[in-house]
Amino acid sequence: MNQKEFLESLVCPLTGTALTIAEDGKSLKSEDGTIYEVGDTGIVNMLYPKELLPEDAREQYLYDQAVLRYDKGVSWVFETLNHSDEAATRQFFIDLMELKPGMKALEVGAGTGKDSALILDRVRPGGTAVLSDLSPNMLKRAQEKLSTEDVNVHYFLGNGSYLPFPDDTFDAVFHFGGINTFSERKRAFDELTRVVRPGGKVVVGDESVAPWLRNTPTYATLLKANPLFRAEVPLEDVPANIENFKLHYVFGNAFYVMEYRVTAKAPEVDIDLPIPGKDFVDNWRLRAEKAVD
Repeated sequence: MNQKEFLESLVCPLTGTALTIAEDGKSLKSEDGTIYEVGDTGIVNMLYPKELLPEDAREQYLYDQAVLRYDKGVSWVFETLNHSDEAATRQFFIDLMELKPGMKALEVGAGTGKDSALILDRVRPGGTAVLSDLSPNMLKRAQEKLSTEDVNVHYFLGNGSYLPFPDDTFDAVFHFGGINTFSERKRAFDELTRVVRPGGKVVVGDESVAPWLRNTPTYATLLKANPLFRAEVPLEDVPANIENFKLHYVFGNAFYVMEYRVTAKAPEVDIDLPIPGKDFVDNWRLRAEKAVD
């Protein structure tokens, strides 16, 4: 997928309708007249809404300011968490995506490209990696660092709750380290799942100290020092059309990562199927009707 093909693949992040590409390839226009600019280095500004919600705007500002110290700071955090092996754990994350050469992957919240480099390695040769972030400075840093040899790499500024792609676009989607602060977290889970083909993988993670550790001395200190570690795993936000859901605690059990496979439709219970071997009618529906709340 070259740059022109990438631009042609983008749709309105709100409505999913087609965008019109300017003759010079420097912008895209939606049906309502909204303009999405293409930067000089090819990074497309697909942020929606244009004026971010307060929490998202705050996160964008903080990450823009932290770009130069970010990598060292993140490594320090993981070293404090039971002296965890950051590189091995990142490999574990990306392994969960089940990527192969030639596949198409999306990373939401690529940051400075630490996990992105592993994604590129998995889909090369011939694959496509689309990398996005809320922070322009973070994404520029990733673009400067990453090698594009034998792989197609495209970048866009984007809000994970409004992804500019049609349904079933990617073989896998990855996000780690930001979803706790998303203003529209449930919508983000829906979007991450929507853009993955049935049978593809979604891998998502963030801070959340495991319940059995929260009252231990050092973890209690961690929870007090950084409230983000108090977050609960957002199981209620996971869409219905999934299977093979798994939850892992990583980095000293202070972060979680969930993985699941996307299905074409949500599962259902056959509540009217008669129970075999009965000489009278019995099924889940009848039992529910007789049950006392």
